[in-house]
Amino acid sequence: MAQALFAERGYRGTSLRDIAKRIGVKAPSLLHHFPSKQQLYLAVLDQVFASVEDAAKAIVWTRESRQERMRQAVADMVDFIASHPDLVRIMWKEMADESGVGRQVLKRRLPPLFSTAVKFIFRGQRDGEFRSEVDPLHFMWGLNAITIGYFAIAAMIRRLWNINLLEPAMIDRRKRELTDMVERTLFNV
Repeated sequence: MAQALFAERGYRGTSLRDIAKRIGVKAPSLLHHFPSKQQLYLAVLDQVFASVEDAAKAIVWTRESRQERMRQAVADMVDFIASHPDLVRIMWKEMADESGVGRQVLKRRLPPLFSTAVKFIFRGQRDGEFRSEVDPLHFMWGLNAITIGYFAIAAMIRRLWNINLLEPAMIDRRKRELTDMVERTLFNV
């Protein structure tokens, strides 16, 4: 509930009273669990990142080839974001706002995630599965931008062209398109 309100209104546009009303309790009850709105917001962000980190760890430690794991990572990330639409709105706001309240969470949680992905690609390059001329960090920045960006613009696309990017057929199409891009850009064939 809090995540949905933060996504809809942003940190500054959401009050503890709004959150309490949405979940059907009084605001002081929230303060029993979280000493401030900021602490509640940071807990929401941490929970989102914990889910992403768990998914990333599962991909890194499976036995399939790195190419197959990369395909699976793309599909899993798209499915994760599609099933957590509020995540994209919160993340997009935090990444765009240099003074965002969640900046400390981003600084603490994003670099290790990117480091895991970059090391994964470096190992694949070393073992000949991935193309050596691809810069792993730049590749991951780009993949992140086009994956999150797709979901970030979904509401605008719906308003302007009446196309629902979030319907299952469109999500499946996006997974195929991203997988194809990853294969063409990164994989040695």
